[in-house]
Amino acid sequence: MKQIIGFIGTGNVGGALARAAAREISPDSILLSNKTAAKAQALAAELGCCAASVPEVAQKSSLIFLGVKPQMMADLLDQIKSLLAQREEPFVLVSMAAGLTMADIRRMAGGDYP
Repeated sequence: MKQIIGFIGTGNVGGALARAAAREISPDSILLSNKTAAKAQALAAELGCCAASVPEVAQKSSLIFLGVKPQMMADLLDQIKSLLAQREEPFVLVSMAAGLTMADIRRMAGGDYP
């Protein structure tokens, strides 16, 4: 199965990490999502990646980068926690939010996810 890396949030940090990933792996293995869809679409066009919805990133990515501000994390994870709970294939959540522990992320995401 093809490994997909997904980015939810394509601001300064998320965008920089997506650019770095696109230099190392095939851009068609990268999904980009952002609150403002046009921002993800513009970065996807620049890198040759695919723009996607937040639910699509949550459902399809084996490595999910959570590039939203700490105060937005609870709302984001509330949107996708039921999708994460339904997944059968393994995935890893990677948070870039300062001040939130992985215990916080797991609690908000509703599971003991790596």
